[in-house]
Amino acid sequence: MAAAAAATAFFPSIPTPRPRLTATVVCRPPPIFTGATDAVPPPEDEDSSDDDDDAGAAPRRSGRKDRRRAVRIAWEKLVRWSRSWRRRNRSDVLESTRKVVVLGGGSFGTAMAAHVAAKKADLEVAMLLRDDLVCRSINNTHINCKYLAEHRLPENIVATTSAADALAGADFCFHAVPVQFSSSFLESISTHVDPKLPFISLSKGLELNTLRTMSKIIPRALGNRRQPFVVLSGPSFAVELMNKLPTAMVVASKDKKLASSVQQLLASPNLRISTSSCRYSGRYESWK
Repeated sequence: MAAAAAATAFFPSIPTPRPRLTATVVCRPPPIFTGATDAVPPPEDEDSSDDDDDAGAAPRRSGRKDRRRAVRIAWEKLVRWSRSWRRRNRSDVLESTRKVVVLGGGSFGTAMAAHVAAKKADLEVAMLLRDDLVCRSINNTHINCKYLAEHRLPENIVATTSAADALAGADFCFHAVPVQFSSSFLESISTHVDPKLPFISLSKGLELNTLRTMSKIIPRALGNRRQPFVVLSGPSFAVELMNKLPTAMVVASKDKKLASSVQQLLASPNLRISTSSCRYSGRYESWK
């Protein structure tokens, strides 16, 4: 007995293992929607093919198709209306233009006159020149004997040395006089220029003594700061226009409507005209 008591005091008592409890999983049935106001129904799958949803899914799909069709029809009507409105409000500049004047009879002025004259047979294109010999050559033989003499000009081009005759009734004016002579030339004809006559500058470069561009020279020489003004520039040459080779030019002006009008006037299958607006249109003159 003493030995057993000593052994019990020396060795710790071993706890008796408890029986392991097994978890019992209780499967409860899913809640059934009874239609009560405080119950939330499960989300419905619009594309479900269950028998319970077929009766409601078909009307929904039909409703969506009807709404899409209505939106498509409304959009097509809006597009057709927009196109017809633009056609009604877009005036054909070439159709309404009766006369164009070109100041200067150099190579590019002659090429531009021929290009515009070829677009419309009944359009009067007047070239204001200072050489009587060149005037007689253009009017009698339809050839500029001094520039581009190998090309025959359209018969609706008329050359004159009278500023009053050339500018009378003109709708557009192409300025093709060299920059260094532009100021004195424009001052001499300023009394015959309509204050609303749009000027399209074909000249390039700077005035040597003042470093002014054509955007500054033309309004100052004409004495009208509000003279409509456009710069026509681009990597093109007179021979390309005369030979109807593909080329491109840019019309730059602060007046977007005027730039668009000049674009319609000059655009052709062989000449692409782009428009640009800027605060100082003179910056585009360097492109030429």
